[in-house]
Amino acid sequence: MYVRNLARTAVAVCAVGVVTVMVTVPASATGKASVYTRSVERGRVNYWTSTDDFRVSDTSCDGHSVYAQYQRAGAGTVRLNHSGGCGTHTDFNRSFTNGQTIKYRACVNLPAAPDICGPWKWDTTG
Repeated sequence: MYVRNLARTAVAVCAVGVVTVMVTVPASATGKASVYTRSVERGRVNYWTSTDDFRVSDTSCDGHSVYAQYQRAGAGTVRLNHSGGCGTHTDFNRSFTNGQTIKYRACVNLPAAPDICGPWKWDTTG
């Protein structure tokens, strides 16, 4: 009887631990695209297909703001600006129809020169 109760308690504690981990672990990004200069990452955009969220991050302390661009099939290019500075990010929520082709990229805003953008990352909306 004691062993059976101990086993039930252990199973219950493990189940609570698994549920807690499932609730507290953040969703991981489906895809990411970065912009580099001289082998240093300057900015990054993450995209979550399950929620259509973008996160634009400034990953370099160079005094330049970063932004993301995205484009869905048959639509114009949209710019998501982030000006929070080094080590910060801005989240953007969008609502897309599922199954659409989308491309996105990260860019560095250079006021006196053409902006620098990384390569396009292709994905499908969730």
